Amino acid sequence: MAQPGLTLAEASPDVLRLPAPRVRRRILLTARVLIVVAALITLLAVHYLTAVTLSLFLIVGQGCIVIGALLAAGVAITDVFRRRGVTSLRFEPGETVFRQGDPGDLVYSIVSGEVEIIREMPDGEERLLATMGPGEYFGEMALISDAARTATVRARTSLEVVAMGRADFTTLYAYVPGLKQRVETIMRQRAADTARKTS
Repeated sequence: MAQPGLTLAEASPDVLRLPAPRVRRRILLTARVLIVVAALITLLAVHYLTAVTLSLFLIVGQGCIVIGALLAAGVAITDVFRRRGVTSLRFEPGETVFRQGDPGDLVYSIVSGEVEIIREMPDGEERLLATMGPGEYFGEMALISDAARTATVRARTSLEVVAMGRADFTTLYAYVPGLKQRVETIMRQRAADTARKTS
């Protein structure tokens, strides 16, 4: 059981650490490139039925298919962990945690570092709504309202967060009265602050 004053990460040292979204995108891009290379080699082997093209397909093409499939499967498995349980994520300064309009899938609690909450206006202007630091959390509004993200969150400094998936957060939200009241109070305060800053 967590002791008072401890963050979720300190209370749960076995928190699963998953690759940051930037790393995830790079892995998926690599998998796609490998699959495209394999497809081109396959077309070449089918079009020119020679010993060289068939050997190229058997050695390089199939290797690209296997490695690309393993990389894509690895991303799919980590995506399952992102939706369930608690994960630890790191972001570099200036890196986007999520964008306004993205679907809500995680709620984040800041372990170290700071984020800036930004509203992207229709004219392309960005308005700083708030900054948050250790002990604060964000991303709950989209999970509770089952709507898209209402703001962009960007790492202001090196950032470490603990993220909880939608299913686990909504279960806690529904069954822990103190949490529900606290979250609703904070959501009302944030909505009022956002209305004041964007009007």
